[in-house]
Amino acid sequence: MSTEKLFSSITIGSVRIRNRIAMAPMISNLATPEGYPSDAHIAYLAERAKGGVGLIFTEYTYVNRIDARGSLNQLGLYSDELIPKFRRLTEAVKAHGSRIFVQLVHAGRKTRRNIIWGNTPIAPSPIPLLDDVREMSLEDIARVKRDFAEAALRAERSGFDGIEIHGAHGYLVAQFLSPATNKRSDAYRDGVRFVVELVEEMRSRVSIPIGIRLSVTEFDPQGLNPQMVAEIVSRLEKEAGLDYIHLSAGRDGPIASSMPFYMPRTPLIEDAKIVRRVTKLPLLLVGSVIDPEDALRVLEVADMVVLGRQLLADPAWPAKVARRLPIRPCIRCNQLCRAITLSEVRCDVNPELGWEAFSHLERGSGEVSVIGGGLMGLEAARILALRGFDVTLYEKSHRLGGQLNLYRDPYKAREFGLLVDYYEKTLRMLGVKIVLGVEKRCEEDEDCIYAVPEEEPPKMPEIKGGRILIDSNLYPYHDYAFELAKYNEVYMTRRSLRDLERSRAFLMEKKLTELGVIFIEESGEGSKYDLVISEFRREQPSIASAIRRGYIAGKYYGSLNRFGKCIENLKRTKMEL
Repeated sequence: MSTEKLFSSITIGSVRIRNRIAMAPMISNLATPEGYPSDAHIAYLAERAKGGVGLIFTEYTYVNRIDARGSLNQLGLYSDELIPKFRRLTEAVKAHGSRIFVQLVHAGRKTRRNIIWGNTPIAPSPIPLLDDVREMSLEDIARVKRDFAEAALRAERSGFDGIEIHGAHGYLVAQFLSPATNKRSDAYRDGVRFVVELVEEMRSRVSIPIGIRLSVTEFDPQGLNPQMVAEIVSRLEKEAGLDYIHLSAGRDGPIASSMPFYMPRTPLIEDAKIVRRVTKLPLLLVGSVIDPEDALRVLEVADMVVLGRQLLADPAWPAKVARRLPIRPCIRCNQLCRAITLSEVRCDVNPELGWEAFSHLERGSGEVSVIGGGLMGLEAARILALRGFDVTLYEKSHRLGGQLNLYRDPYKAREFGLLVDYYEKTLRMLGVKIVLGVEKRCEEDEDCIYAVPEEEPPKMPEIKGGRILIDSNLYPYHDYAFELAKYNEVYMTRRSLRDLERSRAFLMEKKLTELGVIFIEESGEGSKYDLVISEFRREQPSIASAIRRGYIAGKYYGSLNRFGKCIENLKRTKMEL
């Protein structure tokens, strides 16, 4: 497989980019409440630049402090006072050779009053989404265009290499473009006119490249589809003079560009081909790109490949692809990376995400045994080996992966199995000795880490020909439903999926329904069923918790705490996780 095209340079406007790999704009909640990048935010993006990404898009950045913000702790370029803070970000990213574009946004109706300082959300048409919405007057439209232009000027003064207008995912610009959300009776029923005027106003202030991100499909028969978007792009190329087009997907529904493992990889390629036919502008495409093969498929249609969650999972993806090293895969679980309403961005498979400023590993030496070949033990062994320890990993079964080997959901098993493959390749590359089929005990004078789960998952019920109700948020029961449905009449409450990200829950329900599982709102009479599974937990074992515990165990093994006492002695001590 040749990755030569992936690592060839490309020019957007007047900006030369070292390769054709871009980092997608993704909300992180790492900005300050005032809207400028925190030190953690800068370290997070700089780590991706260090990993070899050619172009980084910031998360969506609001343009005024009136009605533009879409979430708390979101980046904002609404004041000149913020310019010095943003210069720290652009300097840090450019120091590693990457380019950085800011994505500017007005949330429109896709916000709440409490997020926009008590004001009423505005939109092209008064179609409510989260709160009541006020239809934009001509004065509102003129004000918003000025806000974008002034934010663009601040972006150029902050050192950004380019600007992206967020015209996707149901935010204000997308609301003008989509027939589902623009019902105006004046000239701005033509959403392209609004965008053209917006770009003209921005061009009057700045000289750096300007592009737009669009949803190539909104997954809604009333909304945008690829044919409509192709027409929009054709007009924008002629009338607005944009420098590039960036295609994503989704609006307000559960299906968006961050598709979980129930969806195929690179799902937007066929849609993108329709747009490709009508434009000669540089075309960027995002959507479930995990490995180099995915990226090369995208580059058969687009000029740049845009990675989102995969760069959260492994910030060194470009460098590892170039050197043919094992890549830690995004497993497309959509859990921590999408739990950003009340949390900073995190990743189930990358415990350093959001903590890049504190990710330094101290050197160590000596022999250490890690007992347990599940994710906890695999991660502990990886970190210990990186620190310089001589590591032997013991697993009593004949297969690495621990509880991952119990999965019955075939979609999950396929994707999550890639994570075990990554660990096995990485550990062997790091010189870790892997011993399978041995139930190891730690001797008195031996240095070991016990990486064994505190609890076993519930066993799958042995029942055939019965009527089963699953009323539980526990992940194992979600898995078992795929197997139980083959031999039983299975019912599941919708509240069982309450802890899953909404697109994952939506698609899981769809897949199980295809197997005959019947979803109900309430559990009803238990006597109607041969077996009732009813258990809910606020917290439960997960991939994220297992990897995080293994990471902490490996990182701090032999370190001193703030009182000067050893967290665990290097000799004659067993560490219980």
